[in-house]
Amino acid sequence: MKRPDLSSIPKTIARAREVPILKRLPLVGTEPETAERALFQDRVLDAHVLTFDLQPGETAYLRRSSLIFASGMFHMATQRVASRRIPFLGLFSGQNLWANRFEAESAVQIIGGRDYHGQVIGLDVTEGESVWLQPALYLGHKGALDFTVRRVAKKEFWTLTEVRGEGTVYIKAPGRTFRQPLDPNVAVVADTNYVAAIRGRFSASGKVFTNAQYLRSGEAENVRLSGEGDVLIQTELPPVTSGGGFIGGLLDLFI
Repeated sequence: MKRPDLSSIPKTIARAREVPILKRLPLVGTEPETAERALFQDRVLDAHVLTFDLQPGETAYLRRSSLIFASGMFHMATQRVASRRIPFLGLFSGQNLWANRFEAESAVQIIGGRDYHGQVIGLDVTEGESVWLQPALYLGHKGALDFTVRRVAKKEFWTLTEVRGEGTVYIKAPGRTFRQPLDPNVAVVADTNYVAAIRGRFSASGKVFTNAQYLRSGEAENVRLSGEGDVLIQTELPPVTSGGGFIGGLLDLFI
């Protein structure tokens, strides 16, 4: 069969035939550089995991049962990082924090995460300015930091973990997050379940509504926040899980 003359084909089809064939898109793992980039894409582009790159002698802390991957030579020990000002407070509030302490003996990379979708956020802590956080969101930290459980709202049994010292504390806030500046003269109302962290000096008071309004509205966990700094609000709640298995659950309750 004789090949038809190109002039007999409609111009649009002819132009399509003249377009060079597209090159095959690279497949992950077939090109060396592509595979390497894919391996580290979480570290570079994704905020869902926490990565520590440690040099010999450096130390970092990662929440117990949050380790995903580690490479290099290191010493690891488990310790409680949060103290409680009120006896047995951790028994009722679940605010005991246990972390694995990694001390690098060579170049070490540590990757940690939690079992829910969210964003890892680093909060710098400096002398004279505390960071307050929901302990369930704690993922890790670096530096010389002290963690203390405190009751922060009058008329509400609302407790947060105050972080003081010099360093950076990392949390994984579920869903999306946004920052709300605080004003000493104008209070904002927030649901305590969705407050991920607070920076700066602030005051919190509960009982936003009267008792009758509580019953009608169902808003029983709101507080008024004012002060200097900002509050970090999360849009979702993490699943209620206890890492570390059966023994870890007992540690969370009684130690």
